Order: sequence, then C-alpha cells, then structure tokens
Amino acid sequence: MEMESSETCSAPVTADDPTGRKWTWEEDGFTVVRANARTAPGCHDNCGVLMYVKDGKIDHVEGDPEDPYNQGRLCLRCLTLPDMMYHEDRQLYPMKRAKEERGNPDAWERITWDEAFDLIETRIKALQAEFGNECVDVAAGTGRDVIIYEQLLQRVFGTPNQAMGFFPGQACYIPRSFSTNLKSGALYEGDYSQFFPDRYDNPKWKRPDYVLIWGNNPVVANSDGTLGHWIVECMKRGTKLITIDPKLTWVAAHSEYWLQVRPGTDAALALAFGHVIIEEDLYDHEFVDNWTYGFDEYKEAVKDWTPERAAEIADVDVDLVYSVARAIGNAEGWALQWGVAMDQTAEGFYTGMAAYDLVGITGMFDHPGGMVAGIVPFNIGFPWIPSMEEVNWIPQDPAMRPPVSKPELRGLNAMGMPDSESIVEGMEGDAGTNDYTIKSVIFFATNPLANEGAQPKRTYEAIIKGTEFNVVLDTWMTPTALACADVFLPVATYAERSGISGHQPYRTGAIVKAVEPAGEARSDQSILIELGKRFCGEEIFPFDTPEDLYDYMIQRSGACFTYEDMKKRSWAYPVVDYYRYKTGGLRPDGEQGFLTPTGLYELYSVGLEAMECPAIASYVEPPASPVSTPELFEEYPLVLTTGARNWGYFHSEGRQIPHLRRVQPDPICRIHPDDAEKYGIEDGEWMIIENYRGSCKQRAEVTPRIKKGVVSCDHGWWFPERDQHDGTYFGTFESNPNNMLSYKPGSVGLGNSYKSDLCRVRKA
Repeated sequence: MEMESSETCSAPVTADDPTGRKWTWEEDGFTVVRANARTAPGCHDNCGVLMYVKDGKIDHVEGDPEDPYNQGRLCLRCLTLPDMMYHEDRQLYPMKRAKEERGNPDAWERITWDEAFDLIETRIKALQAEFGNECVDVAAGTGRDVIIYEQLLQRVFGTPNQAMGFFPGQACYIPRSFSTNLKSGALYEGDYSQFFPDRYDNPKWKRPDYVLIWGNNPVVANSDGTLGHWIVECMKRGTKLITIDPKLTWVAAHSEYWLQVRPGTDAALALAFGHVIIEEDLYDHEFVDNWTYGFDEYKEAVKDWTPERAAEIADVDVDLVYSVARAIGNAEGWALQWGVAMDQTAEGFYTGMAAYDLVGITGMFDHPGGMVAGIVPFNIGFPWIPSMEEVNWIPQDPAMRPPVSKPELRGLNAMGMPDSESIVEGMEGDAGTNDYTIKSVIFFATNPLANEGAQPKRTYEAIIKGTEFNVVLDTWMTPTALACADVFLPVATYAERSGISGHQPYRTGAIVKAVEPAGEARSDQSILIELGKRFCGEEIFPFDTPEDLYDYMIQRSGACFTYEDMKKRSWAYPVVDYYRYKTGGLRPDGEQGFLTPTGLYELYSVGLEAMECPAIASYVEPPASPVSTPELFEEYPLVLTTGARNWGYFHSEGRQIPHLRRVQPDPICRIHPDDAEKYGIEDGEWMIIENYRGSCKQRAEVTPRIKKGVVSCDHGWWFPERDQHDGTYFGTFESNPNNMLSYKPGSVGLGNSYKSDLCRVRKA
C-alpha cells in the first residue's frame, strides 16, 4: 500500500542523529542485524540488540553498545533467544482439533494457514450470528510487542470484551496508569536520563536526590519500561534509594531507608508521608498554588494520617515514616519508581493515587531528576484506539472498525471494561448475573491458566463448559493451549518479523526481521491483518503486509518518514524538555497546564467525581487480613503475597529454556526462619501453601529476607517437561498460587488482592 501524500506531513524533530546508522553488516563470517528486541522472550522493554546470523539462523545475540537505551546490556531472557527459537518443543504449524478432544495432545491435526483462517471465520461468524458480537472475548496478555494491537483485534470481532488474560481488576499497571491519566492527563516516569540520547551527559539532566522504589525490584523486573541499570547508574552519581517492600531485595539492601511494610497497607504510608510534608511545610507552594486542584480537600484527607497511625497499620518503625517524608519533602529532585504491588491490592487504584499525590505536592512534574511526562514518540500511536473518557470503548474513527455491539454489561469498571469475573460468568452461563454468554475466546499473547487468571480451575471449567470455539496464538504448547484451544496458530519471535518498538515514551525504533520464521510461524500483526480483512473487509483493512500498517500509523502521526526509514535509523529520540505544563507542551490546544478537566494536577479528581467514585486518595484495609478478618486470621495466620518477577522468567514464559531453568528450576516460596521453624518447614523441601480457596505446592526458601508473618510465592509456574498425557496440564494447577486468590476487584473495578491475602503452610 502506498502512503498517501499529506500536507500536514512534517519531518520529526529528533534529539539524535537524523541521518541513520548502519543497521546491517558483515562481521567475522556473520551477518549482523541491528534492531530492537521485544518479546518473546518476554519483557516490556525495547533493548537494542545485535543479532548475529549464520546460515539463515540466529547464532547469538549481543547488546548494542551504541544504543543509548540499554547501552549494550542484556538480560538472560534476551541472551537465550536462539535457545527459544530453535527449541525442539516450539510449535511451528497451525493445528486444529475437535472441541470434545480438548486436552488430548494426540488429537491435533496439522492444517494450512488458509484452512485455519477459514475455520476461524466460519465458526466465529456463526456463533456471532446466533449469540451476538459480544459472545467473543479477546483474552490478551502483555507478552510480545502486540499488547496495543489487541484492542484492534477486539474491534475486528466487534466485541466489547477484553479479559486481559482473566486478570481480575486489570491489576497490572492499569490501575496506576488510569489514575495518573485522570489526575495529570499523562503517564509520568522517573527521570533517569532515559529521555535523552546522550543520557547522563545531557546538561539539562540532574540526577534524582532520591528514588523511592515502591513495590518494585527494578534490577530484577526491568518493569514498566524501566531498566534497573538506569537506577544503578544514578546511584553511582550520588542518588540515594528509599525502598518500600516486605522483602529485602538488592535495592532495599542498598537503600538509605527500607520500610518492610505489611503487604497491602501501602496507601496508609503514602497518606502519612503527605501528612508530614504538609504539617512541616515541606510542600512546593508555587506548584501547589498555581498548578494543583483540590489541595484543601487533600489536606483534610491526610490530616488524621499521622505517622504513628500509619506505622502501626503497616508494621514499620514510625521514625522511618518521618524520615522518608522529610527526605522527599526536602529533595531538589526525587523520582517515584513504583511497581505492580500497587496495582495488585484490592484498592490498588487508590493506593496508586495516594503515592502519586506525593509527586504533586512536591512539584516533581516535568522536573529534572523528578518525573517526566511520557508521551508517545512523534505521536506514532493508534488513532482507532478509544480514549479513556469513552466508557463504552467505541473507537473514535468509525472508518477503522465494523459496527460494534454496545450491550449494557454487568461488572463494568471505571474504564468501561468488563471485569474478568463477569467474563467467566458469561462462560458459566449464569443468566442471573449476565445478559449474554461468552462462546469463543481468542487467547492472544497470554497463558491465563498458569499466569494472570485468579482461580484457574474455575476459569478452566468455565472455558470447557461454556465455550464452543477457542483460538490460541503462541510459540509453545502452553497449559492454556493444551487445555482449551481448538485452533493453535504459531507466532514468530521478534527476530523473525518486523515491528515498531515505540510504544514506550522515550524513543521509537524498529524491530527488524533478521531471519525467516521457523516452520510456518507468522507474526501476530500479519495474523491480525488477515482476520481484519475477513471480518471487516478490504476497505477497512487495506494493508497487505505489517509494514503497510506501520506506514499507516506513521503517516497518521504527521511524520514524513516511513517504516523503512525507521529501520535504517534504528532508533529516534524526540526532543524532550522540562516543565511542559508551563509552555503548553502537555495539551493539544497548546494552553498551559495539564490535560485534565481543570487544566491542573488534580489532587481531587473531577473525572472520578463525575463517575460517582471517591475522588480523593484513601486507605482501605485488605479484604482478608489480620485486621479486617481476625477470626479468619486465626485459621490462616500468614499473609500471602505473590506476583513478583524473578531473574530468568517473564511471568509464565521461559520454562523450556535449560539456561533459565538452571538459574531457578522450581517455584519458590520464601518464608521467614521463625515461621519455618514454627510450622516444621525445612529449607529446600516442598511445602504446601493453602487457604480457604485452594492451595499450591512450592519449594521452600527459608530466609530472613522476607518479613516475619509473610510468605512470598512465585507465580506463573508450569513444568513443560511433564508428559502432556498425564492430565495435569504441565502441573499448572499444582504450583499456581492463583488457586488461592479472588476474582473480586476493588471499588472502581480495578485492582485485586494478589499481594495481600491470608494462608497457612505445611510440609508437602
């Protein structure tokens, strides 16, 4: 497809070399391809890589030392790319089987791609004719670079249903990102110089005095677009750390202050920090007076949240509460590095608000060494994706979609998305709680039986009972694929396809195809285009290749370069400046202020008030805790936390790779020595963790690094080495702590208690 000419097309303003770089060359018998990495193998970052190709295969991968983003550093997951690409268990061909044969590995029949697409088109159109467009659910995850395209896939099928991998409360960055957008009109990231191609040498940049690491372990997780080494580099330059975590992590051990918080009580600490900052007059008067809305209401909300009260609730030293509040209140610049521990509490949405308000009252927005607004580079986005304000999630551009059903859904959260339990109920066919039934699920970059989904056995039974036709797009025969799929579509790795890596707010760049896909694997984007043509027509999907789609995206942004240009230049940084709220750089109308209804940072959210939700941050005790359910606590006397990432894996990915399994061969439950002794648990032995919902089996790590009274369980575990015929679906139900978790989200439909429930333990 040729790009249309546009009078609005203009060359992008970049902060780096606009002339391009050598993106492929010959070196010592290898063809080297410079590109940006993206899952799989998994993570949320877009690191620069050099892929070394010989005889049409990836021989090895190295970090690109010229790339300012990762500066030559790569994690284990990226380095083991060839092991994953050429693993004997990788799925390479489209397959089908009959519904009644779900779970039977011998029932698969290899088919062609045309047969697969014909079958998907025929079956889903027939189901939609009988039950309506809303009978389809797109169960999307965060694997691969296709997380944003999932919403386009949702539009392809004309359905409002997106289950986010059956993740209750959409509790992975969405609670925080939604609250930050409501309150400030943008997503803000800690300023570790990542916005500049010359990084630490940029004269505008100042290192943060403090980085407040809250519910995050960035040197392990590299989460939410943040590489841990950025923070380490800041430390080398004098930055001090504050860590809030029930575990003694590497960053906690290197922190000036470490608060070993009781899981789920973080909002109490945030409100107490705000109390001290106001009472001791440490807040930024200029910013608060001129650029915030609702300060009086916020001041009233934190008035009674003394450090003494919060310290008792969170089980931390009260002196530390005072010290942390004073440290950030007096800092010339401080950055908030927060993680999913915020989201994965019942009221994770309001927990995030409480922490984010500390940025507001100290004036750290677009502040050197503070927080910087993350805006899509060069505006290369997705114009058909609905805005947050559209509660029915109807795309803005009708030319890019077919008609979309708009049923009145039970369980709509504050974003207008159906919560995961309502989707499960739709498959269970409970007419008393749902207006429609779910008959087909498209599993897109997700493995919910082993990873995100709460109560996986319930989810499994609902899928088996209620659905008629399911499709899985993946690289492996995962537990979800083995148990639930009727059609399996093999997808390409990032080395086998093209893409755009600029969904993060720092830069844009190209994912460059280095080798042909193994077997008959295809890219997610090419599969999406074919489905779009079949369900929406050529007029709406006029793209022949993924590169056509990328060119369209770039063209709509107003930029005058193409995907091919992007590939040749490798990466491009937009020009970023500070204090954009003073210059009109945060609003499309060019007016000063923030992109909010008031034009100010909203300590009191007008948007939440309009949705008839509490408009200001607050603390709510977790639904099950030593305080809220004391009788239950007597029976289940330990606090359960889960969901953290580890070195070798991205959620449920990577268990097939020998190098990664050597780093950690089994799921680990961390337990304090005093608790282990009390319950007769020995280090290294298998143990049972259980509560009133279910149980799981993990290997014990007896360590003083975990808070006494808390156990921390690894998530996302399954065992691909197990026999597919043994009926355990690779042991996914055996070691999955999600067996013990609830589907119920928080008060706005976001957040869930992954980080704070109750349990007991015993020997296996």
